[in-house]
Amino acid sequence: MNASRIRRLARPWLLIVAAGYAGAIAADTAPTEAQKLRHDHFHQLGEAFKAIRDQSRSKSPAFPALQKAAQAVNDASVDQGRWFPKGSGPETGKTRALAEVWTKPVDFAAAQKLFADSAPQLLAAANAGDIEAVRSSYGTVGKSCKNCHDTFRQPNDDD
Repeated sequence: MNASRIRRLARPWLLIVAAGYAGAIAADTAPTEAQKLRHDHFHQLGEAFKAIRDQSRSKSPAFPALQKAAQAVNDASVDQGRWFPKGSGPETGKTRALAEVWTKPVDFAAAQKLFADSAPQLLAAANAGDIEAVRSSYGTVGKSCKNCHDTFRQPNDDD
């Protein structure tokens, strides 16, 4: 394998690793900036989840795209605990995160754990090239998202 091919194959993985490090919101980040970063992280997570949905519905899914998106979902499941620093709630500005994120930290951690426990199964299914397992684990991850949103996120007018 020549060096050019190695670099081309390694580039997406380097971006994924870099995104993982960028996923944390530092404790000293200004609250309004923390809210913006959290919003951006959830937007990226939503894009990855949509890609998985689209590929899982395809008659011939593109497993590299599925794997990349499942990796992003898995990374988010690890990083999400750092997306809600104290002081970045509704008292600071516009956010859909309810105060219960901070007033009920044990319940919030339990909801996050459901996501963190299900995301690796989705990644494993994508990496195995098992579309039926992807579809099943996609549903499980989606239920974990809904569980948290129902309790800790203010509904949007579009919801």
